Amino acid sequence: MKIGLFVKDELIDSDIPTLIVSKISEYGFTFDQEHPEVVIFVGGDGTFLRAVHTYIEDIDNILFVGINKGSLGFYTDFSLEDIDNILISLSNDDFNLHSFRILEGTINSDKIYAVNEIRIENPFHTLNAKVYIDDEEFETFRGNGLCVCSSLGSSAYNKSLGGSVVLPQLETLQLTEIAPINNRLYNSLGSSLVLSKDSKIMLTGDFEEIVVGYDHLTFSETSDCLLIKLSDKRVNVIYKNTHSFITHLSEAFNND
Repeated sequence: MKIGLFVKDELIDSDIPTLIVSKISEYGFTFDQEHPEVVIFVGGDGTFLRAVHTYIEDIDNILFVGINKGSLGFYTDFSLEDIDNILISLSNDDFNLHSFRILEGTINSDKIYAVNEIRIENPFHTLNAKVYIDDEEFETFRGNGLCVCSSLGSSAYNKSLGGSVVLPQLETLQLTEIAPINNRLYNSLGSSLVLSKDSKIMLTGDFEEIVVGYDHLTFSETSDCLLIKLSDKRVNVIYKNTHSFITHLSEAFNND
């Protein structure tokens, strides 16, 4: 088995990469950064997102294992002290694997992929967008932007926008507004909308100078249409056998 390593920037010059690489060799695995079958990432959820996008072209064939060295860890279930147990589990092909569909966006015939969310925003002018759901016109939105998230991403930026948190076991799309304009002339739903896994969301309009964000990445674009759906691509994450999303959620957002 070929194993790669992805470490957050602050830890690159620490002893951690050397330790993990030596352990990989000790357990008879091949260290391979170019074509890994498993990627051990060390950091937090931001590190996970960067690791996924580094290997996005071959994402279906890679298992991700997270060692928490960040502030939040929805995707990092292990500590550095677990490295031997991780490698033993891989040796025995005995691990708790969760597989999640990621988001796919199409803009100007280009594809983008995201674990958490895809969003469009206009930092200079009011964004005017017609929203279609499964080819049926739903509403005209006016405001700062729109965010479409997966169930995995529902607890990220979507939550800060007032969207619903959805258990990742449920495959959904969620559409959430960013600073909508609501008055007697202009109105939109004013609430997040949770859709089934087979739904497609199309946003159309005269999109000039919009910022397209997908996970931690952004680019500026001029377009008239953005189509978002759940992709056939999947991200595969190994967790502890005792993993509980409810526990992670409680630890992340409760003070006591």
